[in-house]
Amino acid sequence: MRRPSRVALAAAIAASAACAPGGPPTREPPHAPVTARSSGEPDNRETIAPLQAEPAPGIGRADAAGAIRRALIVSAVDGGDADAAPKRARRDQTVTLYAVIVVGEGRDARYYSDAAVLRVAGAVVPAAPLADAPAALLRWRKVEPVQPTMSNTESGGFAFEAIEYQATPMPAASGRGAIAADVHPTLTPDHGNGVGTMRYQIEVTQDGRTVASPGVDARRGRGSGGLTDDVHRISLRRDDTYLGYLTELYGQPYIWASAGTTDRAHQSERLEGCDCADFVVYGRRRLAEHGQAKALPYTWTGELPKYTKLLAAGNRAADGVFRDAGGEALPFTGVGDIILFPRHVGVLTEDREPLGVLDDGDVMMHSLFDTPKEVAIRDSTYADTPIELRRWK
Repeated sequence: MRRPSRVALAAAIAASAACAPGGPPTREPPHAPVTARSSGEPDNRETIAPLQAEPAPGIGRADAAGAIRRALIVSAVDGGDADAAPKRARRDQTVTLYAVIVVGEGRDARYYSDAAVLRVAGAVVPAAPLADAPAALLRWRKVEPVQPTMSNTESGGFAFEAIEYQATPMPAASGRGAIAADVHPTLTPDHGNGVGTMRYQIEVTQDGRTVASPGVDARRGRGSGGLTDDVHRISLRRDDTYLGYLTELYGQPYIWASAGTTDRAHQSERLEGCDCADFVVYGRRRLAEHGQAKALPYTWTGELPKYTKLLAAGNRAADGVFRDAGGEALPFTGVGDIILFPRHVGVLTEDREPLGVLDDGDVMMHSLFDTPKEVAIRDSTYADTPIELRRWK
């Protein structure tokens, strides 16, 4: 995989600002909290009861001795070993988050967790049930971006601007040692309806003293505006297709001029957010990890023709159908093909009536001044510009 030079990186950063017209976005106030919704599809809660009424936050036993020194989160997929590594899974898989508290330090440390098999730093460690831990209060929080859109040029020139995060309470999870992963955002629009990325934190209070797992202050530092992987992260996708992998970025902000010091350290790769071009590239890179596509670097819209082949080109006619220079209707070439506009790009996801031709009612997936979502082409703000339909090489 090619690593861009500093000069190439700077050029790509400058070019990526051409992903949308009108200059970088302005900051907007956060959306009001929304209620998590179900799309009617599996919502990753096969074995864990849905969280509804707020339980008491207390855990442990009053007669258990020891000072709680640390708190952390681990997770397991489909009943596997639980560890602190970020998880990517399909929505039809069961992802369970477990609270872990540590009493004592060093060789005297004792772990308490309801995970069947607990791994810490790669090694299996014995853990007693949370019910046997010293009495404490346990509370869960989502750590989520506050804004659906931001810019890496907000301060004037390019910089990895800090993404604003907020720890939002999960009151229905209070006192529970194990919960199903819930990636519904509460501060930004819920376009994924059960897919996307979410980060989590727990707080444990014992005798008035609180310890917490890493949260909003766990910043990566240089070359990133986001949080370290110490803040537990879960990404749920629709399926193992190109479109499915794209849904892992749902719930993360649109970042004007998203970038990285390397491709592996890119903001999209770390699921911090993306611009339009980096969004469509992310899914291909995920396919490449599984040997289903060629690896390609993060890039900007102007370079996408290098990695795709032209299928058709034209403009929207008065009847809403896209037509070529001779007036012939463009075909709906296929789900997963990209629709390239001047300075913007999306991915075709659904052919609606009239079937077989590309019209402005067909659906595309994209990221533009909002967290990623699906919209009718007519609602993309680009329907009146020339378009190219392209397929990945």
